[in-house]
Amino acid sequence: MILLCFKKYRYLTSSFNRPGFQEMMRLIENGEADCIVVKDLSRFGRDFSGVLQYVERILPKMGVRLILVNDQYDSIAPNHDFITLRLKSFINDIYPADTSRSVRSNLHAKMVHGQCVAPFASYGFLKSPEDKHQLMIDPVAGSVVKDIFHLKLKGHSLNDIAENLNLRGILTPLAYKRICLKQNLKTGFKVSGNNQWEATMVRRILLDERYTGVLIQGKTTTPNHKVKKLIRKEADEWVRYENAFDGAIDKHTYEVVQNLMSRDTRKSAKGLALLGGLVECADCHQSMVRKSPNGTNYYYVCSTSLYEKTCSPHSISEEKLIEAVRKSVMHYISLIVELNEILSYVKTASIPQQKLYEEDLQLKMLEQESERILKIKMNLYNSFCEGLLDEEEFKSYKKKYDASLKQTEEAIKKQRTEIADMQAALENQQEWMKHFLVYKDREEIDRIMLTMLVKRICVDSKKRLTIHFWFADEFERLISLLSTVNKVQPDTGIENFLLREGEEISA
Repeated sequence: MILLCFKKYRYLTSSFNRPGFQEMMRLIENGEADCIVVKDLSRFGRDFSGVLQYVERILPKMGVRLILVNDQYDSIAPNHDFITLRLKSFINDIYPADTSRSVRSNLHAKMVHGQCVAPFASYGFLKSPEDKHQLMIDPVAGSVVKDIFHLKLKGHSLNDIAENLNLRGILTPLAYKRICLKQNLKTGFKVSGNNQWEATMVRRILLDERYTGVLIQGKTTTPNHKVKKLIRKEADEWVRYENAFDGAIDKHTYEVVQNLMSRDTRKSAKGLALLGGLVECADCHQSMVRKSPNGTNYYYVCSTSLYEKTCSPHSISEEKLIEAVRKSVMHYISLIVELNEILSYVKTASIPQQKLYEEDLQLKMLEQESERILKIKMNLYNSFCEGLLDEEEFKSYKKKYDASLKQTEEAIKKQRTEIADMQAALENQQEWMKHFLVYKDREEIDRIMLTMLVKRICVDSKKRLTIHFWFADEFERLISLLSTVNKVQPDTGIENFLLREGEEISA
């Protein structure tokens, strides 16, 4: 019996693990065939070592005749031209390798330019009907994603969120794609047979930064076109493209949720406390737990002092803590409201740029640091010339201070750019202020408001509070810029604001 290598499997010829080839070998091993006819050597296989193994050893050993029509080769003919056969096999091997490099290069170029190259969109998104490389929010699944993040902000655990979705009859991501989107896909994750939401599914969504609109691709690769084993890349090797599409949530909401995921937000039988997971000890930086000696009055106690006895025992009344936090949050919001009004004046004022350079404290500090490093480098060179340092020590120290100097010079350049383009800098600063201004008419605080504005609340052994607000660094940079503006062009409104900003709120 004569077997033919069919053209339908040509695209798989870089591997011998293909259906047609395996079926052919099964027939040969069962003695149902003793001759193979192929159009040319490339149709038999493109793997150089594998092809020669079959042609020169396996098939002759099995007594199987091989005919390559276009290559004018017949294994039973005398005086085989093995050199030409080997060269053709080598060239055939190069072809898929070159194709693989071209495909990888093309895919990487698309990733870099913000084009989605995945065959299917992530849960919560759809591929745009106008451009398959662009994503858009799925109105159905996207709303589920928003609900999941909202429930987490309210303090629900992963299991609570999964149970909520199951009670509402929400399809799991895989079931939704298969049933509603008619996508015949597989998943690398373990799938249970009950099609129920689980904590791991919820966690996977909450940790996925792509829901903010950033396109992240190139997380995995393979060693080469012959070895299909997946290799997971390090995060710094991923291809990221910011603002590639409209996100289901904003970046601040994502950061808040990541902060909550890392904290202890266990709830009691009465539900999650207002400050649950946000209070920590200022001394050991561990969570403070909510306890009640009588079931009526609650206190926050340092968990380390309570269980491990390695921190000083201290606690604070929940009632007093909530009131202190409320006053501080309201004061901070009022500062942001006032700051927003002051910025309107600053953006319209004509302020000499050179004067801003001269008065900016941060710029002065950076320039002083640059001068200090330059002096150290000069002393290093003198020490090297005098023989106090050998060449290896000199090069090591020089490399270290060269890097420090470069970093400082970049910081100076950035600071000068921000001052020179002050209006644009102020516009960027105002973006984060929107998260506070939305609560300007509120008189009381609630769970979502707290988590969106407060990163953590620290309590020390003397019951002193330190509240760490989100965007604290941006706030300080803005205050520094206003201080510089006030020195160059004094203004009563700015001066009064700076004095009020420095006031402490007592608990």
